[in-house]
Amino acid sequence: MSNVQLVLKFCLSAVIFLMANDARCQEEILQRRTSIDCENISLHEALKKIEVSARVTFSYSSKQISSSEKVSLKVTDRPLQEILDRLFQYQNIEYLVIEGKIILKQSKADLTKVKYTVSGHIQDADDGETLIGATVLVTDLAQGSISNTYGFYSITLPAGSYKLKYSFVGYKDVVQNIELRANQQVDMKLALNTAQLDEIIVSPDDSTTIIENIHTNSYAIDHETVLLKTAAMGESDVIKSLDIIPGIQLFRDGSTFFNVRGGDRDQNQILVDEAPIYNPAHFMGLFSSIIPESIKDMKMYRGDLPASFGGRLSSVLDIKTRDGNLRKFSVNGSLGLISARLAVEGPIKKEKSSFFISGRRSYIQSVLKSADSDLNKIYFSDFTAKTNVWINQKNRLFLSTYLGRDEFSTDGGIEWGNKAGTIRWNHIYNSRLFSNTTFYSSKYEYTLIQSPEFIWKNHISNVSLKMDFTNYLSLSNTLKFGFKLSGHNFNPGNVEDQTGNIPTGQPFVPKKNATELALYLSHDQKIGDHWLITYGLRLSSWTNIGKTIEYEIDEDYTVVDSTVYDTRDSYNDYGNLEPRLSLTYIVNSKNIAKLNYSRSAQYINLISNSISPFNNLEVWLPASVNIKPQIADQFSLGWFRTSEKWQLSVEGYYKFMQNQLDYVNQANILLNPYLEAELRSGDGKAYGLETSLTKRTGKWTGTISYTYSKSVRKISGINDGKEYVSLWDKPHQFAINGNWLRSKRMTLSATLYISSGGPITTPTSFYEYSGRTIPIYGNKNNDRLPVYHRYDMSINFRLNKTDRKFNHYLSFSLFNLYAQKNSILLNFNKIEEGDKHVVPSNTLGANPVVSSQVFVYNIVPSISYSFKL
Repeated sequence: MSNVQLVLKFCLSAVIFLMANDARCQEEILQRRTSIDCENISLHEALKKIEVSARVTFSYSSKQISSSEKVSLKVTDRPLQEILDRLFQYQNIEYLVIEGKIILKQSKADLTKVKYTVSGHIQDADDGETLIGATVLVTDLAQGSISNTYGFYSITLPAGSYKLKYSFVGYKDVVQNIELRANQQVDMKLALNTAQLDEIIVSPDDSTTIIENIHTNSYAIDHETVLLKTAAMGESDVIKSLDIIPGIQLFRDGSTFFNVRGGDRDQNQILVDEAPIYNPAHFMGLFSSIIPESIKDMKMYRGDLPASFGGRLSSVLDIKTRDGNLRKFSVNGSLGLISARLAVEGPIKKEKSSFFISGRRSYIQSVLKSADSDLNKIYFSDFTAKTNVWINQKNRLFLSTYLGRDEFSTDGGIEWGNKAGTIRWNHIYNSRLFSNTTFYSSKYEYTLIQSPEFIWKNHISNVSLKMDFTNYLSLSNTLKFGFKLSGHNFNPGNVEDQTGNIPTGQPFVPKKNATELALYLSHDQKIGDHWLITYGLRLSSWTNIGKTIEYEIDEDYTVVDSTVYDTRDSYNDYGNLEPRLSLTYIVNSKNIAKLNYSRSAQYINLISNSISPFNNLEVWLPASVNIKPQIADQFSLGWFRTSEKWQLSVEGYYKFMQNQLDYVNQANILLNPYLEAELRSGDGKAYGLETSLTKRTGKWTGTISYTYSKSVRKISGINDGKEYVSLWDKPHQFAINGNWLRSKRMTLSATLYISSGGPITTPTSFYEYSGRTIPIYGNKNNDRLPVYHRYDMSINFRLNKTDRKFNHYLSFSLFNLYAQKNSILLNFNKIEEGDKHVVPSNTLGANPVVSSQVFVYNIVPSISYSFKL
């Protein structure tokens, strides 16, 4: 072997030795076990920590590697290679160990296939309230998302550079540039747009929010809209502000009871911070029980409900109360003709926790007592309180309560009220998975006092646990799922003495208990540039349990037997599959078409045969052996056109309902153990066309709406088995609501409302018997009250300059401006000879028979004062 060959062999052996040694060195470095704990720090800082803990050195070019990007990682006693792989998982970085150093460089891999998420909360910059329905628009893609009920948003995108535009109605837009190389948390604070004081904004002006509301068939209303609406006696009313929404009918003049798309009023669910309010009425139904100042967000869902809602056939009014100011204390309130309201909020610990408290109390007693000396007490009151705690970035806790009460007493009296309490826990599992766990309890009770020995009480109560999950899979895919477990208790009404015992001789109406379980899953998906689809399924089950008595009723509705069930005995079950489907086609930026189908099941029933709009005496019964669950299938088809200032909607619907309840003539619902034998069930249908045109921004805003609707029933044993119109069948409704910002300190509002008269049953003829005139009735609901129409007007003055911290206002209103006497009831009386004096119909020997009408309102002027500090 030549010297040259010997030299080459030696060099080759040396190279092999060095390479092997380097490989062993590289393997030894990458297998060193170490730990790291960092949260939302720069990549540069994270690498420095690893250099110290693992005794290594990193080398990289700042032109290739963005070391300022935030990262988070917590790993204990793992190989360095595993830590680096996890640290660079979502970043365009690869590494190599050379001569004991770890060299970082830009990866050539195609990161467009790697996606990661930007998420966070959107808040009001002034008070820290999270903003519901705020828009996050990816301007490069002309796509976006909206914040959920708790202000949380999540957007998943391929790696790259993007501009995100954050916006919310009435607030200044914020544009944020982001470099997506890892999951990021971006919390955004939006400031009020004071420049918009020159105009009124009555609905969201962002196309993403508009499409979302159309797609989910929800109608958003804020408390400012409620306060602008003219109300009787100056009492701003949450429920009565709904009457300009197509498809929603107030029961009768002055009443807060309402019907939606031809359904019974018990088919509407009102939620306050997720807890149900069974009766939202004060003062015999004249006023609703929700304090306007407590409202943060309010949405009305009509008929085709998302899968997350269940238990009602017609609608859900979802109300969220204010969380409380995280940064400073504030007070607001008002004084009206019959009540005063006050709200206080502020931080418990700045930026971490807050409280909100509001109350209302009437003082009409002194006025009415001067007219009726026998009146001992008459008042209504409300109380709302809430605590909001940010435990950390991933956990948030809410505690809220609502109390509403009415009392009217002379020698006896009546009392009724709602109680509700809610505990909610928000948890962010990761940047894409959000959950909310809720525990709530709610109760409505009514008491009729005739004497200390005769106190009639009834109630309905509920305790529930529910969990809702939202998985933001991508910008065009969102998965929602969850469950609810509930326990229900029903007391249909029993007489008690002061000790709570049933007096001797009084009947006992069995109390009822039930459990309810619901599971749901829904998927929101965008397909291409034009289609939005939501499909879902809700599975509900209902189980009746003891302790109770169930009566067996034969085909002639006669009670033939009874069975006693002990506590916790399960004796009857129902289950229903409730599919939901919503298809939205975005024709272009201005035109949207929508098709919906939904099936809903309802397991609780309001039993009340009164046609009075001012009757809070209500009996609730569950689905059971003799009462089947109500079922509704609804189809709707709509077209919507939007522009910067205008929105036009046209929507038709058809709803078929099963197991609808009605009552035999002269049904006895009080102190009747056999109440279920008084009920009859059958089918119903409702259909209609709803149109509205809304001007959304500017000095002039308002809505013109027209609704054609029909609602009929066909129930064996009622109306000779023939089809008849329901009590809430009002074919034609027309409303115009307008607001004019006369100046920055004066706003004028007006509403004209016209509708068909409500159905009533009137005699078809009379006959004389033993000196009495006896009416003969034909078909049920064979007649109508006169056409209803009313015009309201109000003027609101800001008493201070717009740049002051203390704001106060004076409002004047005229309800029923031209003093129209709208009938709520029709009585048949007789006119005596001579002076034509109308006397009651039981007077003997008076002819001829004529009718007289009962109405609530003449013209009602009012004045109120409000302030905010």
